[in-house]
Amino acid sequence: MSGGRSLPPRRRRGWSTDDLRHGNLLRILRHLRDHGPSSRNDIAAGCGLAMSTMTDLVGELRSRRLVHELRGVRRSGAGRPARPVAIDGEPWCALGIEVDLLGIEFLGTTVGGRELWSASVPAPLLHSSPEAGWALLRDALAEQLRRVPAGSRLVAVQVALPGYVATEPGTVGWSAGLGWDRLELADRLTAELAAEGVSPVAVAVAHHCHLAGLHAVRVELELPLPHVAVYLGGLREVGGAVVVDGSVFGGAQGGAGDIGHTNVDPHGPGCPCGRHGCLESLVGLTTLLARSGVVPAEDAEALVTADPKAALGALLAAADAADPQVRAVLAEAGDFLGAALDDLVGTVNPNVVLLGGYLGVLQRYLLEPVQARLAQRTSVSSFAGTQLVALGDLTPRVVAGAALAARDACLADPLTLTSVLSDEAG
Repeated sequence: MSGGRSLPPRRRRGWSTDDLRHGNLLRILRHLRDHGPSSRNDIAAGCGLAMSTMTDLVGELRSRRLVHELRGVRRSGAGRPARPVAIDGEPWCALGIEVDLLGIEFLGTTVGGRELWSASVPAPLLHSSPEAGWALLRDALAEQLRRVPAGSRLVAVQVALPGYVATEPGTVGWSAGLGWDRLELADRLTAELAAEGVSPVAVAVAHHCHLAGLHAVRVELELPLPHVAVYLGGLREVGGAVVVDGSVFGGAQGGAGDIGHTNVDPHGPGCPCGRHGCLESLVGLTTLLARSGVVPAEDAEALVTADPKAALGALLAAADAADPQVRAVLAEAGDFLGAALDDLVGTVNPNVVLLGGYLGVLQRYLLEPVQARLAQRTSVSSFAGTQLVALGDLTPRVVAGAALAARDACLADPLTLTSVLSDEAG
């Protein structure tokens, strides 16, 4: 249920009644996650379960404080009021971590989603060397563990960072900004948590835009949960995510959604990835600043690295002031973006495409050329239903998405990560 490196499935020998029970518990929790408080009849119908089975399973989840029953809702006709079942999760803590180039963000919540604490830890030397960066993260995490409330237990940790992450075993394959290469981050974190007495715990690592996309689709999109959604965003560069039925689709090895390195123009400018004409090289924030003349080309990359919000603010202010060069550069960027999305819509056929990060903030200068490029594609009935949605603010999606994915990890394996706390039955 989480993005990037998700909690691995439990390894079992053959099929057993435990598999069936675990699968049914997972269905109930996912139904409540996606549909909110529901009656037992609605859950049974949505999950394909008999009511007799529901009674036992809901009792199991109640005994672990993963669900609770709300006040009864009076139905038409005779009979007792229906008592909707909702996700509880108060005793269980999930922790989202965003590792940025200049610092680390933490967000602790209950598995039910109630915020417990948040913290920002400046760490400008994260990128100085892999081992120095790892030491900074390790020490910052140890400090945050002291903030887990008494009576609560940490059961899941999700890390987001700017880099490629192999799905198994949570290895950072390459993060140019951090300088991390083949860093077995999930294993290191698991060992550190065990040394602190935190076990069992699900530890996962994912590309930061995967988790930003997860939050955008599940929390911010004012539409019913789409079957397939594509997200493009980022503060410094173009990142992406494909979200299927509310979960990030990582592909075979966790690299799906690498939309920023879609090849738009093979004869285009060089990209930091080593290719030419990637979407990033054509519409990246550094490129837009340099080509528009808002910031001298030799200073653009440094400004975007050190303060992407200030860089974006300068570009937006110049566009709002009707600077003709800035407007022309943004119109061309919208055309390049539309070309990439045209291919993406044809390949993935999503219900919705979301633009976030700096692309969402620049929406009024990008959407018209994007829509013009997509017009031919969406004139075909198979693609006509694709919606284009722009998110116009810089909501902290990454750390919020990381916390959301950590909560999902607990819901995906309740029998391993939680324990019975009461004798309550359904």
